[in-house]
Amino acid sequence: MSVHQHLGGIIPIANFEDNFGLTYPWCLLPLDEGFSMIQKSVFECAIAGCQTIWIVANDDMAPIIRKTIGEWTYDPVYYYRKEKFYKDKRKEIPIYYVPIHPKDRERRDSYGWSALYGMHSAWYVASRLSKWVVPEKYYVSFPHAAFNIYSLREHRQQISHHENNFFLSHMGETVKDNKHLPFTMFGEDFKNCRRFVNKETTRTYYNLEEDEKYPSKKLPINERWSARRFELDTVFAEIAESGATKHEIDWFWDAGDWAGYRKYLASNNFIQRPSKNLTTPHKHNILCNTQEVLK
Repeated sequence: MSVHQHLGGIIPIANFEDNFGLTYPWCLLPLDEGFSMIQKSVFECAIAGCQTIWIVANDDMAPIIRKTIGEWTYDPVYYYRKEKFYKDKRKEIPIYYVPIHPKDRERRDSYGWSALYGMHSAWYVASRLSKWVVPEKYYVSFPHAAFNIYSLREHRQQISHHENNFFLSHMGETVKDNKHLPFTMFGEDFKNCRRFVNKETTRTYYNLEEDEKYPSKKLPINERWSARRFELDTVFAEIAESGATKHEIDWFWDAGDWAGYRKYLASNNFIQRPSKNLTTPHKHNILCNTQEVLK
């Protein structure tokens, strides 16, 4: 296996338990002046070394997020390099938007499942194009996780390591302790996690009894499809930790609700907004405009 891998960035938005009560998507809340949570995650994936970014958002939120984020962004590592023809050497990172599959809604669609489905979408789309563009490793970023994202730059090689996973840790806890901290996982980890979720979840009917050929007795409604309520530590329980790198960060705030968001704003920690060109939404040019041709 090549040491250099295609690292896909996954940003789950769908199925987040939104307690903010806003009239617009929660991920547009600012972490700094003119720098929202979703912009933080996109920049975080870019600085971590992701070659593609996949935002998992259903159709009710995707349009406004797309207008804010755009269709591609720059790799900040290559953006700031000052050398001959530096503008030609800047790398662009495409951004894709995928909704949760209808068959998973109200069944397995927990917040952690959104990340898993983003990985499946990245693999499915890329595998139909070429085996050379299929992500071999995935980096998961949570928009409401506030920490020093610039510290990822020095761990870029470890994040993209071809054998070992990478976890951010705070006070000794990672995503496997239900902390909403970024981490990486391979395709095999994805298969193990998906298999574990499908095994542990309840379904519509009770399990078969000895004298039954087909299930006949239904579970109470509130007990059906328990995977809808699985926490991150359950969804990602099967991620391999052998040889993994765990980077302990100095500070971390879970701004996923009003209490955590207020604590972050009141703290002495903040995430400084990158340069404007790294957060401005970029869109691809339309190759052929049918309306103009008809005129």
